[in-house]
Amino acid sequence: MIPQIPLKYRDAERWSFGDTESSADELAKRVIAGTKTATCSNLDDDPEPEPGEVFVVVDGRNNPVCAVQLTEVKQVPFDQVTEQHAWEEGEGDRTLAYWRKEHQRFFEEYEMFEPTMPLLLMKFRMIEKF
Repeated sequence: MIPQIPLKYRDAERWSFGDTESSADELAKRVIAGTKTATCSNLDDDPEPEPGEVFVVVDGRNNPVCAVQLTEVKQVPFDQVTEQHAWEEGEGDRTLAYWRKEHQRFFEEYEMFEPTMPLLLMKFRMIEKF
């Protein structure tokens, strides 16, 4: 059975992590487990999210998994992301080397990678599991 999004989260933006169905499933599990407490994105024309905003995390089939609340948002160039942030993103072996390799691959697929490209680094906490 697909979990229902509680009414209070119906208007929240949905987030999935990773770029495949299986990676979205795995990373959603890591959010639930408390291993993944951060993410990043490229800067675009959308308004920058702010601490306190709530998002619904979905799995690889767009099924709601949990709600998270942003606790910190900051702009940092790709080449200045820290080992600590890589650890908090909770992906792969959680090292900065793994983080750089995978994120460079991801951004290159969309032809937007630059070593100094500005990223939005976001920390969050899970507030409700569905």
